[in-house]
Amino acid sequence: MNSVVSEAKNMTDMIREMYIVDDNPDFHFLLYKAFKQFGGQYAMKFFEDGKVLHRHLNTLITQQKSDQLPGLIIVDLNMPGMNGLDLLKALRQQRAQTDTYLNEIPVVVMSSETRTDKIHQCYQFGADAYIVKPMELENLKNTLQGICNFWLGRVTAN
Repeated sequence: MNSVVSEAKNMTDMIREMYIVDDNPDFHFLLYKAFKQFGGQYAMKFFEDGKVLHRHLNTLITQQKSDQLPGLIIVDLNMPGMNGLDLLKALRQQRAQTDTYLNEIPVVVMSSETRTDKIHQCYQFGADAYIVKPMELENLKNTLQGICNFWLGRVTAN
């Protein structure tokens, strides 16, 4: 097996951490239950609002710990404090100002918001995808599996 194929295989075998930003502890529990059914393929870290996540990302970048950045960020739109749109704006601004690893982290908005203008704003401010939040465990599990397969299952060549 050549080194590129071997390296790609190692990358796909790694457990990729994702950050989930949502202020609802009940939804955290539902996500936890759904991910538990995936048999430990994915690691999660929860944040209660965008400000806490943004601060954490800045700390990792400042301390040059880019290897600890997540493979995916899933963010709710409607939260107190720094909401999902504010977080997208902050990340987009930071992405534009620096050539950091933040550019490579996909951000998926998962929200119960269905207004078209809000969804368009999310894409305008840098969301990679927008998904209406499923509230039943089986639907949530299927949606999360699709998100993870697409965003964390891919290997990019640099």
